[in-house]
Parts: sequence; structure tokens; C-alpha cells
Amino acid sequence: MDLTLRQLRAFILVAQTGQFTQAAQHMHITQSALSTLIKELEAAVGLRLFDRHTRMVQLTEAGMRFHQEADKTLRSLDSAVADLHDLASLRAGRVRVVASTVISSGLLARAFKEFKELHPNMQFVLHDVAEEDIMRMVLSGSVDFGIGTSNELEHGLDEEHLFDDRFIALFDQNHPLAQRRRIAWSELQGLPFIALASKSPIRKLIDNAVQRAGLRLNIVNEVSFATTVLSLVGAGIGVSVLPMNNHPSLPAFQVHGSRLVDPVITRKISIFKPGHRALSPAAQAFARFLHDYVKRRDWAPAPVL
Repeated sequence: MDLTLRQLRAFILVAQTGQFTQAAQHMHITQSALSTLIKELEAAVGLRLFDRHTRMVQLTEAGMRFHQEADKTLRSLDSAVADLHDLASLRAGRVRVVASTVISSGLLARAFKEFKELHPNMQFVLHDVAEEDIMRMVLSGSVDFGIGTSNELEHGLDEEHLFDDRFIALFDQNHPLAQRRRIAWSELQGLPFIALASKSPIRKLIDNAVQRAGLRLNIVNEVSFATTVLSLVGAGIGVSVLPMNNHPSLPAFQVHGSRLVDPVITRKISIFKPGHRALSPAAQAFARFLHDYVKRRDWAPAPVL
């Protein structure tokens, strides 16, 4: 059975108005065209749906039973189409993002707030995880996209560069090196060092830099989150190295940051998207907004240390 939406709409309008003439006017077609639609519908279902009279038409018993389901179907379809229009126009929708705790608290919290002011009905779901889990979550489909350190892009993902970040050396405020504005990598050699887990993309960048410089770090603790690194450094347990975008959190942990040189290393922060499926309109809009946001806010942090 091959019914059309025009046939169903014609049927509903005739049932509502009780007249072919009025129903045809509502559909902006001729009465003859509307009659053809009803005849085709009746032929498809194999039953008369209307009793025709001189001026009025009435639903048959079969027509009354069909009307209830046809009306429900059209209302449901119209509602679904309206929902799609809302999504396309960003009057509704949901954005699911995964990022590190630092990016989540420093960048996304403020960006979400500003984007929601533009689109009040938008919903956000934010997962703050360890850096090494970001790409895995994007690949799983549990989020729309992720934001993290660009390093060894997983197969099946696409990448968009968002901003660049450099690394700083971290000391508790009473450490002898805390008064220095610049620290060379070689000056960290031999000091107790708090490191991120070896599978962390940030840790891999640090290990590569140390290896190229022919140095060796004295790692005394490995942790999963930058906030734990800052806590341990602030407690005087060791020194560390983290990206510059941790800088706003340093006072809360009583940690001093110094410009790290010889060599200066940077990391690329990217948006990771699934390569095999398109982003939803809401997620696409928020990704575009983030690119504009970091440019307007000069997010790549570079205060003088």
C-alpha cells in the first residue's frame, strides 16, 4: 500500500470541513484535484471513507476509524519536522563535548555561557576526563566532539586546529627557582619531578622535548590530572611542567610558573571530530563559535612571566 502525504492531508481536511470545496481551498488545489486524491486513497485502502451528499460529506464507519490514526500520524510527522526546523535554526538542540579538566574549566565553561546567551534553549553535556581518554570517547560516539592536545591522531577522527599553547615550569612559591622568570629545561634535571601519566599526550610531548635535549627527569610521581600535578607541586613534593593554559589556576594551588626555554616547546590544541559522521547542527554551530571565541578572547594565553 503506497499512501502519500497529500492524500492523507486531503482526507483530514475533508473530514474537518465536511466539504470538498473548502478542503480544496485550504490545500490551494482545485476541487477536482482534491476529489482525485480522495478516490486514490479509497482505492488504496479498498474501502469508502466518505458518504457523499449534495452539499456535505460524512465519514463512513471505516473513515472514522482511519481518521483517528491518520490524524495522529500527521500530527506526529508535523511535530518531527518542526523539531528538525528548530535544530536547523538552533532554537533547540544538544551539544556533547569531552575535554581535559583544564580546558573544561578554563575555556568551555565561559564559552558555553556565552553561546547559551545566544541560543537559550541549547543544552550542553560536558565530560571532563584525562587527556588520553578524549579521542576514545569521540570514537565511541558518546560525544559530538572533543578538545585536546594534537598528538598521534586516532584512525577515524578528523582534526581542526583551535589554538597553540606553550609549556611552563612549575614550582611551589617557596622554591628557590620560584623567583626566576625564565627556566631552562636543564635546570629541572635532578629535581623531584611530578609527571602526568606516560600515556598522556602532554607527557609524550614533554618526554620528546627532554629526549631531544639529551636530558633526564627525576620522576617521583605520575598522576592523571593537571589539578593533581598542581596540588603536589604546591605541597612542595616536586616541580613539574604543564601547558600555559593552566596559568589561571596557579594562585589557588600556591604555585609559581616560569617561562620554559632552551628549548621552547608548544602544543597544538585541536577539535577532534568523528570522520565517518556529520556533526549535528548544534554541534557544528558550537564548533564554529569556539574558533571565533578563541580569536576574540585571545585564548592562547601568553602573560609575561
